Amino acid sequence: MAQLTYASALRCIGQDLERRGIKSFDIRYQAKVYIVQGGYQEPPAQTPVTIAYRAADLAEMEQLGAQKRGQAVMSNGFLNQAQMFRTVGGYLDKSEARLVRITNNESSAAESSLKIEYMSRDRECVVDTYTGSNIYDMCVNQYKQRGKLTGTNDRFSRLSR
Repeated sequence: MAQLTYASALRCIGQDLERRGIKSFDIRYQAKVYIVQGGYQEPPAQTPVTIAYRAADLAEMEQLGAQKRGQAVMSNGFLNQAQMFRTVGGYLDKSEARLVRITNNESSAAESSLKIEYMSRDRECVVDTYTGSNIYDMCVNQYKQRGKLTGTNDRFSRLSR
């Protein structure tokens, strides 16, 4: 079985965390397993729930999700966990980086933030912190790029006018 891209794997995890109501999270990628420590309160918060996602789990989730695509009702907000995670994963895939950790549980600012730790293709440890507005901009950018590739003719820009 081929390993999912970070974009696909993280999107599946984001969808599952949303379904479970997990709002605060600390995700680590170790030995080809995503370990999530999460909590039900807004970050920063306690993370009493631990969930492990293995390649087989994610492949099954991806397959079930593919069967449902096109049937799902659009969520009220464009920026949800699944979309944020997919965007981060797309960035890692494009950069040929290796994920170490993603967390939203270290923010003390009024605006939420996402901290991403990864190893660059040059084996340099990188830590980036993005605010909600930074992530939103990345999501919109990626959405527009996918639209160009799939022929959606930039639907998002027409919807946001």
